[in-house]
Amino acid sequence: MALWNAVRRTYRRLARPSEDAHEREAAATLAETPVFESVPRRALRALAEAVHTRTFHREEFLYYEGDPGLGLYVVQSGRVRLLAEGESGEWGELRESGPGEVFGDLSLLGDFLRMETAQAATETRVLGFFRPDLKTMRRRHPHAAAAVVEALARHLARRQVEVVRLVAEGGDRLRAKRMVESAALRSGEGSGSIGATLDER
Repeated sequence: MALWNAVRRTYRRLARPSEDAHEREAAATLAETPVFESVPRRALRALAEAVHTRTFHREEFLYYEGDPGLGLYVVQSGRVRLLAEGESGEWGELRESGPGEVFGDLSLLGDFLRMETAQAATETRVLGFFRPDLKTMRRRHPHAAAAVVEALARHLARRQVEVVRLVAEGGDRLRAKRMVESAALRSGEGSGSIGATLDER
């Protein structure tokens, strides 16, 4: 037992500097990410401990439209193209995400299929944060997890308001709001459940 404890202590001393560097880099990226700008520093540190760093080569796919979604990504360096298939089968670019931008965020809050395809436009490094990570974070750092979920809720609310504004620019403000309310009603019919995900312990 004494030998095993000595081996563990040695491993921790050797591994810790690289872990610290990873967490510092992740925390710096998260602090510059607008979605998380309201998250307290201590909660950001807990989030930085939970994220996973992944590197993708140019034109490599992170995920495909229709895949089961597990969580969100934050671009640390490089750029990611978000694509969707049109009615005639052609691919169209929705937007390009750069450093500090979040994508795939709906999948963190519910068991939803991916609504777009994500492809690295350049050599790209991302931070991944997935539902199992959120569940673990809720156990270990409940206040930090609550702050992260609250920040995401505000982000999604702002996005919904902006969708209404963009549709209303076409001249039919009432139709825009009806679309949002109809979507809210229909969302209860699907298998994805935000409430169930957030209530998991």
